[in-house]
Amino acid sequence: METKGNWHELPRDEIFEILDTGFCGISAEDAAQRLEEYGPNVVESGDKISKLDILWAQLKSPLVLVLVVAAIISLIAGKNADAIVIAVVILVNTLIGFFQEYRAEEALEALMSQAAPEADVVRRMDGGEDCIDVSIPASEVVPGDIILLDAGDKVPADARLIEAANLDVEEAMLTGESTSVRKQVERLEGYLPIADRTNLVYGGTIITNGRARAVVYATGAQSEMGKIATLIKETEKAISPIQKQTIDLGKKLGLFAVIAGALMVILGFIQGLELQEIFLFALASAVSAIPEGLPAVMSITLAIGVSRMAKRNAIIRRLRAVDTLGAATVICTDKTGTLTTNQMTVQYFFIGEQKVEVTGLGYRPKGQFLEHGEPIQPLENPDLALALKIGTLCNDARLLQFHNEHKDTWEIRGDPTEASLVVVSEKAGQHKDTLENDYRRIDELPFNSTIKFMATFHKAANQKAIVFVKGAPEVILNRSTQLQENGERRKLSDADHDRIVDMNKEMAGGGIRVLGLAYQEITLDEVQDFKRALEYQHEADLVFVGLVGMKDPPREEVPEAIARCKSAGIRVVMATGDHYLTGKAIANQIGIVNSMDEWVYTGEEMDEMTDDELDEVMVKANAFARVSPEHKHRLVGSLQRLGHVVAMTGDGVNDAPALQAAEIGIAMGITGTDVTKETAEMVLTDDNFTSIVNAVEEGRVVFANVRKVVKFLLATNAGEILTLLTALLVFAQAGLIITPVQILWVNLVTDGILDITLAMEPKEGDVMDEPPRRTEAKIINLEIFQNIIFVAIFMAVGTLWMFYNTTNASNNLVYAQTVVFTTLAFFQVFNSFNCRSRLKSVFQIGFFSNPYLFIAIVTSILLQLSAVYVPFMQRMLGTAPLRLADWALIILVSSSIFIADELRKLVQRRRAQKPA
Repeated sequence: METKGNWHELPRDEIFEILDTGFCGISAEDAAQRLEEYGPNVVESGDKISKLDILWAQLKSPLVLVLVVAAIISLIAGKNADAIVIAVVILVNTLIGFFQEYRAEEALEALMSQAAPEADVVRRMDGGEDCIDVSIPASEVVPGDIILLDAGDKVPADARLIEAANLDVEEAMLTGESTSVRKQVERLEGYLPIADRTNLVYGGTIITNGRARAVVYATGAQSEMGKIATLIKETEKAISPIQKQTIDLGKKLGLFAVIAGALMVILGFIQGLELQEIFLFALASAVSAIPEGLPAVMSITLAIGVSRMAKRNAIIRRLRAVDTLGAATVICTDKTGTLTTNQMTVQYFFIGEQKVEVTGLGYRPKGQFLEHGEPIQPLENPDLALALKIGTLCNDARLLQFHNEHKDTWEIRGDPTEASLVVVSEKAGQHKDTLENDYRRIDELPFNSTIKFMATFHKAANQKAIVFVKGAPEVILNRSTQLQENGERRKLSDADHDRIVDMNKEMAGGGIRVLGLAYQEITLDEVQDFKRALEYQHEADLVFVGLVGMKDPPREEVPEAIARCKSAGIRVVMATGDHYLTGKAIANQIGIVNSMDEWVYTGEEMDEMTDDELDEVMVKANAFARVSPEHKHRLVGSLQRLGHVVAMTGDGVNDAPALQAAEIGIAMGITGTDVTKETAEMVLTDDNFTSIVNAVEEGRVVFANVRKVVKFLLATNAGEILTLLTALLVFAQAGLIITPVQILWVNLVTDGILDITLAMEPKEGDVMDEPPRRTEAKIINLEIFQNIIFVAIFMAVGTLWMFYNTTNASNNLVYAQTVVFTTLAFFQVFNSFNCRSRLKSVFQIGFFSNPYLFIAIVTSILLQLSAVYVPFMQRMLGTAPLRLADWALIILVSSSIFIADELRKLVQRRRAQKPA
C-alpha cells in the first residue's frame, strides 16, 4: 500500500483508492490481514535498558577499576583485611550509582497510555456492501478502517475526515494550540503545519464537540504520536556538565593512580626493597591516588540539592539535573500551559465607542471591569450587560465549581473559548443557569467553518423570540444593519463599520481572539425563516452589539521570572505550536521579545532552513510559532551546536522529544502529560516558571559546594601521595609510613563524615547576579589546583616530620604509623574549615554557622579515638595507643594548615581590594 504524507491535500475518492477502502470500510477478513501486515496500533517501546547494563556501567568507572586492581594487589600481598575493606567500598559505590541511575525508559510506556482503549469502526459485511458498526480494541485499528467519533472520544489513530458536524478537537497535547480546533472535511492545498491540517484528526487527541466519520491512514509508529515516540527512542540523552567533569576527573585520577603505582614499583626496586614491600607501597599509592568516597559524596551533594529544590516546588527525578540547571544558558519553553495559564480568558469588550478591560485570570470567576482604569458596574451599562448575556446564552459550555478542604477549584465542560464567556458573565454577576431559565432555547444554528458563527433562538414574552449570535467579527458585521448604543438601536453607519473593523484589527494584531456579538428580536412564527436567512444570506438585519476579545493569558509571575533569567545571563526562547500573532503578543508581553516589531519565526520558515542557516538565526531569535515536535527538536539541537546548555520546559506530548534531547527536561506537574513527566529530569509541582529560576539558583549553589567537597577530598589524596613518595625516597628502610587500610579510613571515614557537611554550606552572595559558568569550566580550576598543592605540601611536610620524630624516639613502626595516621586525620579536620569558603575567613563566616560541620568534626574525633584505643579497631587498622604528649604535638602540627590558609585568604582579599 502506498504511503502518503499529504493526506490533507487528497480528495476523498483518491484516499479510498489508495487505502483500498470505502464508505463502509473494510471487512473483518481484510482487517485481520492488515493487522498482520502493519502490526497493532500501539507505540512500540523498544528495548528496555536492563538492570545488568546499568550495573555494568557502574563497574566500568575508572575509579572502580583502580580499586579492583588495589583489591587484587592486597590479596597477592596477603592483606586480606585490606582487600575486604576495598571490596566493601566498591560494593557501596556501585549500589549507590546503580539505584540513582536505574530509570527505565518509561516515557514510551506513558505514550502507550495515550492510546484510546476502544474504538468504534464501520466494517463491511463479508460478500456484500452492507455496513455494520462495531466496537474493537484501539490496538486493532488498521489503515483503511472507517472510525466513528463523538464528543468525549479519544481519537484512536491518525485519520482523514469524510464527515464532520460541529467537530471541535482538543490538540494542545500534540500541537500546543491553546484552543479547540474546528474541523472540516474539505481538501486543503499545499504544505501546512500539523495544527493547520483541519481535515485531519490525530491519535490521542480528544473530541470536545460534535461528531465525525474518518478514514484511518496511519497507525502505531506511523502516526504523529508514534513519530514522537520514535524521536524519543532515537534521541540520545545529553550528558550533563557534571557527568562530563566526573568522567574526565575519574579518567585522570585513574591514570594518576597507575603512574603513581608504577613510580612506586620503580623506586622500590631502586631502593632495593623486597617484592612484598614494593607491592605494599604500590597498593598504598593506588589507594591514596583515588578519592574512594568521591562517587558517593557527589551523589549525596546532589541529593542535598534535590532536597532544597523540593522545598521550592521542583522535584528532581535524576540527580544530574541538579548541576545541569546551574550551568543552563538557555531555557527553551513551550507557551501554552507553561508561560500561560492554558485557560482562555476574556480581557476586553469593545461596546459602541467604549473599550472595557476585564481583570482576573483563568476560570476562577473573580475580576473587575475597568473603563479608563476605573472600576465600573457592568450590569448597569445596558450595552455591556446585553453583550454578556449574548455570550452566555449563545454558548454550549458550562462552568463547574468543586469544593475541597483547602480551596475551591473551577473547571469547564465544553469549548475553552465559549467557557471564557461563561466565566466573564459570572464575574459580572450573571449566572448561566438563571439566564437559561429566563430565556429558554428553542432552536439553534450550530457553528461551522462555512458560516463562521453560531446562533441560538430563545423564547421571550408576548410570543416573541430573541436571536443571539456570536462569531467571526467580519461575518457578524456584514449581517448587521443596526448598532446597539446606550440601550437604543440606530442605523449602522459606514463610520461605525470602519471603527469596528479597525478595533478588530488592533485586537487581533495583539494576539487576541476576537468574536462579534449581535442579536435581533422576532416573532415565534419568524424563527425558521430568519434562521434560513441568517445562514444563507449576507444580510440578516442583525443588531451589532460589540466585540469581545480573549486570550490564553501569561501567568502573573512569568515576566519577573524572565527578567531574573536575563539578569542571571540565561536566555529564554519560546517555541509554541500556537498562531504567529498569538505567540508574538505573549512573547512581547512577558519580555521574551523586546517589541512587536521583533521578528518571530514560524515552523514553515524553519523547514526552509538548513542546520547552518538555523544556527545563524538562533544566535538572536528568541520566539518561534507554529512549530511541530520535530521543529522543537531541531531548536534544541541548534542551541547545543552553538555551545549552549539547554533546559527545555513543556507540558504536552509534543514537548517530549525536545525534553529528551535537552541537557535537562522540565515538565509541568499539574498540567503536564505522563509522557513529559517520565521523560523529564525535573517536574515542577506548581507549574510555575518562577520555580525554574529558583531551581537554577540552587543548581549554582550545588556546583559551588561540589567544588568545595572535591577540593577537600583531593587535598587529602595529594597529601597522602606526596607523603608516600617522599617517604619511599627518604625512609624506605624504615618501612611503610602508613598502611593501605589506614589510608582508606582517612579517605572514607574521616573525609566521608566531613565532606557531606560541606555540601550543606549555604550560598555565598547572590549567585543569580553572576553569568552561567562555561560548559568547559572544570571542577578543579587553576585556583583550586594551586590550593590543593599548597595544602598537600603542608600535610606532607607535617606528616613526614611527625614520622621522623616518632621513629627517632621509638623503634615501634606500628606506633609511628598510628601517629602518621592520626596526624593526617586531624589535618583534614582543620582543612574542613578552610574549604568552607574560597576567600572568606572562617571568623567571618562563623565557626558554628554550619552546625552539621561542627557535629561532623566531633564525630570524626570520636571515631579517631576509637581507631586508636578500641582493641577491635586496633587489630583491624593496625594501630597502637598514643600518649597525651603525642596528641598535643599532632594538634599543633595539623593546625598549621588552618593558620596557613587563613593567611593565604587574607593576602588574596587584600589584593582583590587594591585598585587596578
